[in-house]
Amino acid sequence: MRPSLSLLKNTSRSALNYKRSQQGLYDGRSIQSGNNVGETFNNKTRRRWLPNVHSKRVYSEALGRSLALKVTAGALRTIDKVGGLDNYLFRMRPDRLGDKGMELRQMVQDAHAQIKATRRVATSGQIGEQA
Repeated sequence: MRPSLSLLKNTSRSALNYKRSQQGLYDGRSIQSGNNVGETFNNKTRRRWLPNVHSKRVYSEALGRSLALKVTAGALRTIDKVGGLDNYLFRMRPDRLGDKGMELRQMVQDAHAQIKATRRVATSGQIGEQA
């Protein structure tokens, strides 16, 4: 059993993630900071490294449509590796998915439940006709 979205929002670490990462599938990546160090005099200046984010359309089999998402390159590779967006959403830990990922997971989970319910109704109708 997976935790519900409301329970996860109250207990997850998503509040610790920076705001932009909550709007897409960033696979746990965040902004990193450090120094540029000069060669000659060892001068240090602060800098930031941003995640490698792209806007992509990713297909969800359960929803039957493509979703326009901001996705990191690492998340795209993982989506390909595990066999699609739906599998990715169910396999990743909640802290790596973030807010948007958990919303998508809930949508896909609801779609799976609806498909299962329609199959149950269809098979029970066939059994009644045979008897």
